[in-house]
Amino acid sequence: MGGIEVRRQYFCICEGQQEEMYLKHLSDLLHTDVRRVTFTTKPGLPRDIAKYKHIKYDKAVVFDHDGNATAFPKSLDACIKAKCHHAYSNRNFDLWLLLHKKPFSKSVSRNDAYVAEVRDAYGLDKDADIKSKAVIERMLKQITLNDVKAALKRALNIRAKKLPSDAKQSSSVVFYDDPDFSINAFITTVFSECGEPL
Repeated sequence: MGGIEVRRQYFCICEGQQEEMYLKHLSDLLHTDVRRVTFTTKPGLPRDIAKYKHIKYDKAVVFDHDGNATAFPKSLDACIKAKCHHAYSNRNFDLWLLLHKKPFSKSVSRNDAYVAEVRDAYGLDKDADIKSKAVIERMLKQITLNDVKAALKRALNIRAKKLPSDAKQSSSVVFYDDPDFSINAFITTVFSECGEPL
């Protein structure tokens, strides 16, 4: 092969360590001898994207709903204003990780509601801290490119079951109560732009 033919770079504000480490892992999964996808990540909140207007390549904000109905629309608005991808998980990123291993479409009311399911899906100890770096690394080692594609399909299936009457809107973004995502739309765009089939 004659070197790298496709280079895609994304600047991402990430709300937490899980999100940052996940994007690094996704970059590794997408790296081939003819393609390189890079996520430059910075920790922060959605409103922080406004500080990076000078960055000319694609931007995204990876964040959670966290059950905060007041802050969430403001986060979406910050993304729209900055003309960047919003990549949210509602309720949180734990569900996104879970969807890599199994379907799960129940609504939950607590931020820690997915923890036991995630531990089980990844074969972790019953008291494993799924937010710790070592445990996140252990989970990511189990995620393949096919797992990412399965999560994308499961997220689409969740959205397909939503009723039109359940839709909410902030700026031009339609969203729904938990479970719901836009991280799948961002990753689908990444796959399309780098030539990875779904």
